[in-house]
Amino acid sequence: MLRLVLFFLCALVLTSLLREVPVVGAIFRVPILGFWVSAILLSVIAARWADRAVSFQRRRRFVRDLGVVDTPANRGKLGAYLVSEGRAKDALPHLVAAREGEPERNEWAYRLGEAQLANGDAAAARATLDGLLARDEEHAYGRALWMSAEAARAAGDPTDALGRLDRHQRNHGPTAEASYTRGLALRSLGRRDEARAAFREVGRLAASNRRLGGGTPRSLIVRAWLAGLV
Repeated sequence: MLRLVLFFLCALVLTSLLREVPVVGAIFRVPILGFWVSAILLSVIAARWADRAVSFQRRRRFVRDLGVVDTPANRGKLGAYLVSEGRAKDALPHLVAAREGEPERNEWAYRLGEAQLANGDAAAARATLDGLLARDEEHAYGRALWMSAEAARAAGDPTDALGRLDRHQRNHGPTAEASYTRGLALRSLGRRDEARAAFREVGRLAASNRRLGGGTPRSLIVRAWLAGLV
C-alpha cells in the first residue's frame, strides 16, 4: 500500500515538472490525461531500472563465483567477461594468468590481445596476436587476423596493417570492421581518396550484413561516415 501511495505521489511530482517543458508540456496540463501519461512514463522508467538492477546483481554473482576457484580456465572466463563489459584494464591480469596457465588454449591469447588493444597497448596486442596467428590464422573466424591488422595500424604501421587486411579479405571477404580499419590505414598514408572509398564501403557492408541477419555496431557506421568527411 505504501509503495502504491509513493508511486502516485511521484507521478504527481513528475506531472507538475513536465507541465513546464516547452511544447510537450501542454499534454501534461490536461487533467487526468497528463497524470496517466506521467504514470506510464514512471512505470517504464521503474521497470528499466529494476531490470538493470537485477542484471547488475547477476553480473556481480557471476564475477564472484568465477573468482572462488583460482584456475586458469576461470581466470580466462573472467577476463573475457570483463573485456566484453568494457573493463579491459581489469581483465588484463586475469588473461595473462590464463594464458600462462593454459598456453595451449588459443582463446586466452585471443582475449588477451583483445584486452591489450582495447587498453591502448597496440604493440603488445600485435605481438600477442602474432603468436596466436602462427598457430591458427583463422581463429575466431578471422577476427583475430583483423584484430592484428587493427593493432598494427594503431601501433603506427599502416603498411603492415594493409597487408594483413588483404589476407583477411582473401580468406573471409570484406567486412565493415575491416573496411573501417583499411580506411584509417590508407588515410594515415595520405591516400585520402582510397580512404574515403573504404569508409563509404562500411555503410554498404553494414546494410548487406543486416539483410543476412547479422549486425554492425551503429557507432562504427557513424564513425566511418564522419571519417569519410575529412
